[in-house]
Amino acid sequence: MKKLAILLISLIVIPSVIADWFYNSQSIITNIDISSYAEAVPTTPSGYIDTVTINLTFFPKQTNAQELLKFYTDPLAEVLGDTLKFTWNRPETKIDFRINAEVKTHNLLTEIKRKINFPIQDLPKEVVAYTRPSETIDSDNEEITRIGSELAKGEDDLYIVVFKIADWTKNNIEYNLSTLTSEVSQKASWVLQNKQGVCDELTSLFIALLRAIGIPARFVSGLAYTESSLFPEKWGAHGWAEVYFPNYGWVPFDVTYGQFGWIDPTHIKFKESMDSDEPSTYYNWLGRNTDLKTRKLEIKAELMDKIGEYKVPLNIEASTLKKAIGFGSYNLLTATIENPNDFYYATELFLSRPKEVKIIGNELKNILLLPKEKKKLFWILKLDDNLDSRYTYTFPLSASTLNKISSEASFTSSIREKSVSFEEVKKIAELLEEEKEKRYSGNVDLDCKVPKSEFYEYENLSVYCNAKNTGNVFLEDAEICFEGTCRKVSIGISQTKNATFEINYSAIGFRESQVTLKNELVSKRSQITFTVNDAPKIEIEKVEFPGNVSYGDTFNIIFTLAKKSISNPIKVEITFAKNGIEKVWHINEMAENKKFILNLEANQLNHGKNDYKANVDYFDALNRKYNSNKEFSINLTNVTLWQRFFLWINGVESITLQIVAITTLVIGIVFAGLIIWIRRKSKD
Repeated sequence: MKKLAILLISLIVIPSVIADWFYNSQSIITNIDISSYAEAVPTTPSGYIDTVTINLTFFPKQTNAQELLKFYTDPLAEVLGDTLKFTWNRPETKIDFRINAEVKTHNLLTEIKRKINFPIQDLPKEVVAYTRPSETIDSDNEEITRIGSELAKGEDDLYIVVFKIADWTKNNIEYNLSTLTSEVSQKASWVLQNKQGVCDELTSLFIALLRAIGIPARFVSGLAYTESSLFPEKWGAHGWAEVYFPNYGWVPFDVTYGQFGWIDPTHIKFKESMDSDEPSTYYNWLGRNTDLKTRKLEIKAELMDKIGEYKVPLNIEASTLKKAIGFGSYNLLTATIENPNDFYYATELFLSRPKEVKIIGNELKNILLLPKEKKKLFWILKLDDNLDSRYTYTFPLSASTLNKISSEASFTSSIREKSVSFEEVKKIAELLEEEKEKRYSGNVDLDCKVPKSEFYEYENLSVYCNAKNTGNVFLEDAEICFEGTCRKVSIGISQTKNATFEINYSAIGFRESQVTLKNELVSKRSQITFTVNDAPKIEIEKVEFPGNVSYGDTFNIIFTLAKKSISNPIKVEITFAKNGIEKVWHINEMAENKKFILNLEANQLNHGKNDYKANVDYFDALNRKYNSNKEFSINLTNVTLWQRFFLWINGVESITLQIVAITTLVIGIVFAGLIIWIRRKSKD
């Protein structure tokens, strides 16, 4: 059957917000309209309201990250710090108010260029309050304190600690819009226990975990944009956090959106507070026998303009562990990300893939890169097993950041490819995870090579490894291991150590092997691929022939050249000889068994025993010669005198001699006939 190929390009984009302007705009301008109303409800006919005041703290403000281009209120409000005060004297039954603003916001990234020590030793007095528990952010809860301390264990870099807590919160708390959590702001301890919550509650837990270990954090509320199908309106109220970094100030962290250390320009700040449950609107009224029935704020936002483009440069290279796998197999996609900048940067990565490829584990992954640092992320993939066996498939993959920096890779699959197990892929994933956890691994280069990518088992080649310490720590008692054999080395600063390993030739064929370098500080992996070829081997098998034949018979000799090696014999020469007469065939490369059927006539044999020999000469790619042969005999029986004469004639090689023999025979017959005729005549 002719092999066909199709390209599957039905990419499923992971459910994340991937609008171009959403992350990549330098700035945006948004029109925001906030309105509400209240109604006076007299409890007696003589009831009335004399004055009403509304103090509103939930509205866009001028900050370092956003500008108020236009701002007005109706009725005119008094500005008291971060509060708008509306006042009505002797209002009618219904009072309403409105705020309209045009706000210019910017892509906000705080460029932290040096390590800030953790725990924090000194804090400004005005910041200390943000390390204490509050009503909803109960950071003094024992379980919150335990988890925060566990996540920070052994870390002395503040940014790494904050990132780890943000990443843990996002990956362990489910975003859930159930009525219970969306209508009532739950305590951080409740969110931790129930492992679910909305944006306010995820943020409250994140802040509580930070405060529990002495890191100042505050709650920020405002508006943000989303393209999630969970929300009918794209703009909506949203909560995120700001974390205090000494000498840098307040740095934004949005756990819900996966934006750690930065926020996109659709985040419009309205309010910052100690606790997520602080009221945003205060109503006061003076009157008699009258209640004031209030309504929620109605907030509308409209994008007016997008200005410029913003993208933090990153280098990404995606690759697959296996280039080809069988149906139903597993694979590993690795994304190597390099931060060329001189500041810390965290980003979220997602994987675009065909629907036939499933992801085992988390689909979205966050990564923190120190200045000039390079790291790896990986996804374990599972391929469907119900694919059409007639085709060879190509599966494209793309690893991308939120601001659409991406790298593509692919793998193929067909029924002929080797199956790859979950255990095999998981082992490599565990090595990568260990390498990621041991941060000094980035300061070690491990380069391992084989002199040739393909070789024969008799060549006796080795794996050669160079390990270089590029950091500033002496690596003591590290082990370099290959296929169960280990070499112990100690590598000084800027030193390179070598290790050589013999290859085990018991496993013939394509090999993907791991060389690891490990000690308590580092875990480094180098993958090498090579093919071990066995010596080519051909055997002559299934020889079929008759033991005895008669003069008038036709018969077959059948034999098979059986390829007994994984490697292909080349320059194959087959010689079939009988009584010194040869027939020769040639095959350039023998990839499969070959069957030969020879049709022969018995009158071409010699009387009695006839010796046959099938001989095969062949070579490997290094021009080493090999041989195989098989001998057998066939007897020609029940031959008359005349048949023997003709067999003798056939056995005479020279045509001239054959003519002479036949002429002599004819003359002899004529002469014998003449003698008989003369004798008969003489009797007469």
